[in-house]
Amino acid sequence: MASSKRVFTMPTAEGFSRSQVSVHRQVDAKNPLLIVGLPGIGFVSKLAVDHLVKQVKAQRIATIYSPYFPNQVIALKSGKLRMFSMRFYYKKLKKRDVIFLKGDIQPLSIDGQYEVCSRALEYFGSVGGTQVVSMAGFAVAPKQGKAPTIYCTSTSKKFHASFKKLGTKNVDKAVPIVGMAGLFPGLAKAYGMKGACLLVETPGSVIDSRGATALVKLLGSATGEKFDTANLEVRAKKAEEMIRKLNEQASPEEPKAGELPAEDIIKRNESLSYIR
Repeated sequence: MASSKRVFTMPTAEGFSRSQVSVHRQVDAKNPLLIVGLPGIGFVSKLAVDHLVKQVKAQRIATIYSPYFPNQVIALKSGKLRMFSMRFYYKKLKKRDVIFLKGDIQPLSIDGQYEVCSRALEYFGSVGGTQVVSMAGFAVAPKQGKAPTIYCTSTSKKFHASFKKLGTKNVDKAVPIVGMAGLFPGLAKAYGMKGACLLVETPGSVIDSRGATALVKLLGSATGEKFDTANLEVRAKKAEEMIRKLNEQASPEEPKAGELPAEDIIKRNESLSYIR
């Protein structure tokens, strides 16, 4: 159960020279699983976690603010002003305690991605976390009438085997996982945790509710839950509108929400592309 007591108020004495974790509620979690959902190809990861947080009514427990996020704030139509951030949510499910991490954007630099990821793992470790699952889009040419395949890669043979039993596949060649989807499970090992990344096939050119649906169903199997996926397509359309509004606010020289570096653009003449 989470307490409403605020146990840490930022900024610390370090100010914004590094990322800060503002803890809103103490959590008495038992061996929690961290599920990470951040923007990337097809927005499958972010869409899946946003959906799950809302569906299970997970409680917000902490927030990461960072100087590596864009130097912008978001003006909401309600009149509120919101900074870019990443947010932790907690929920005790039937068979597993889960902490979700979702965010508006990934840090804009390599150093920033390492630093924010490290701070997030430090916090997760402080509440007893031992397993980390990230998700990403695996860019492929569009497939009509066929459910997207989900691949799994992990730092632990046992952890990998648990997903393979649920139907995941191995990639057929070595491919780079670009961004925090790869860093979270990779760095988790340095913090004494097991890490895995779930890679779902996606065309990548649109916000992909089919890919997100496949991930949500797999996570349901992994946690012993049956999640409803009926309104994921509606959520995808809302996400597209949000991205459009963020892009209107972005200055010309800054990366826009949903944009990918040139090396991440899907190569239609290849069967597989970079993962993000």
